[in-house]
Amino acid sequence: MDSCSREVTGDSASLTVPSTPAYGALVLDFCEGMARLAGFGPHGAGRCRLMAEEIFDHIAQECIQSGRREQCSLELEVIAEGLSICFITDHLTYDPQNTPEYSLGAVLEGGDPQGLGLHLVKQYAQSITLTRKGQERRLCLVMARDSLDQGARPWSRLVPSLAPGVSLKPVERDGKLIYRLDDSARGKSYQARALAHQVLTLVDGRQSFGRIMASTLKVMPEAGRHQVEDLFQVLLQRGLVITQELPRPQAEIEVRDQLEVRTLQAMSAYKKASEEGPA
Repeated sequence: MDSCSREVTGDSASLTVPSTPAYGALVLDFCEGMARLAGFGPHGAGRCRLMAEEIFDHIAQECIQSGRREQCSLELEVIAEGLSICFITDHLTYDPQNTPEYSLGAVLEGGDPQGLGLHLVKQYAQSITLTRKGQERRLCLVMARDSLDQGARPWSRLVPSLAPGVSLKPVERDGKLIYRLDDSARGKSYQARALAHQVLTLVDGRQSFGRIMASTLKVMPEAGRHQVEDLFQVLLQRGLVITQELPRPQAEIEVRDQLEVRTLQAMSAYKKASEEGPA
């Protein structure tokens, strides 16, 4: 009879369920809830949920195909970087070093290509560690908490530049030095107020919006994060800045092979017998 167990202690929690799709929703809610406790915003918690979905579904589908009924244990722990999610099972063939390919054509056509989700796992995780010990497989994913994941845009990976024909110029008005944003392509000009001036002087095509935001809030903490985000949205919507997205670094991957206790004992006994043999 299928059963599951759950335990929550301090900053860690464990869940054991049968490796069948029927328990998928429980696994996903469990991981997303722990991500929220670890301080993830909606965007980051959603990614934790996606990671759990891909790995658990992979394990469950393998059990279905082989006709096996295995249990899968999850161990979640709040760590300095964010959240550690470990899957422990005796039935897992997934190897992060050899992720299956997927069809780009199927992605563009809106299909559901096999293998795409496992590629996203490598993109979203900070690190992936697979430990193989006999039949047991322990797959641990570390999800980093990103303070910039709250909004709709990945600010920390978007690098802005002034659009072609757009320039920021100092001008004098009523005896005061102000800054004007000129859009020669459209024949429009905008007065850059204090916050806009501060942000635009940092737009150099090399540093991300996330870094620009941090620098701005150091100088103008009274502006607040949401005001800076709103300004970014206006700049993008009006075409005054263009962006390029930095590629997301893939996870650091480590695969470990550990010997079982019985194997180590046999090796030790063999070595000892060899040393005590006749000269």
